[in-house]
Amino acid sequence: MSTSSQTPTLDQIAATGNAPDLKSGERPVDNRIVCADGFTLSVIAGAGYYSTPRPALLSGLPDGLVSNAPRDYPGPYTSVEVGFPSARPEPWAAWAERAEDDGDPTGTVYGYVPVQMVRELILSHGGESSPEGGAR
Repeated sequence: MSTSSQTPTLDQIAATGNAPDLKSGERPVDNRIVCADGFTLSVIAGAGYYSTPRPALLSGLPDGLVSNAPRDYPGPYTSVEVGFPSARPEPWAAWAERAEDDGDPTGTVYGYVPVQMVRELILSHGGESSPEGGAR
């Protein structure tokens, strides 16, 4: 089984982002990922989040002033924001350097995490869970 078939939500977030629409608040892809073993994490990419490239949050600001992509950047993203995992992510040393609060590994946000690092974490927990439960 290919790794992409085990991480479809992550792959879609990396390809197109999933930040909520600034007007409607709707999110194109849910940010919560549940793994086959029950491990959960939030993954977000887009304007206003710690992702690369980082689209501008406010219109009217020159591109590059507070971002490195236009506000309507459609993807792909090479790094994403990860938040509030249900257990400390491993290998901890690599994750700790990206944590806002490395003293609270399940109650913090991890910025600019390479997509491949998130993929490896999800795979270490059996891949994403299918809607029926279990690995994809």
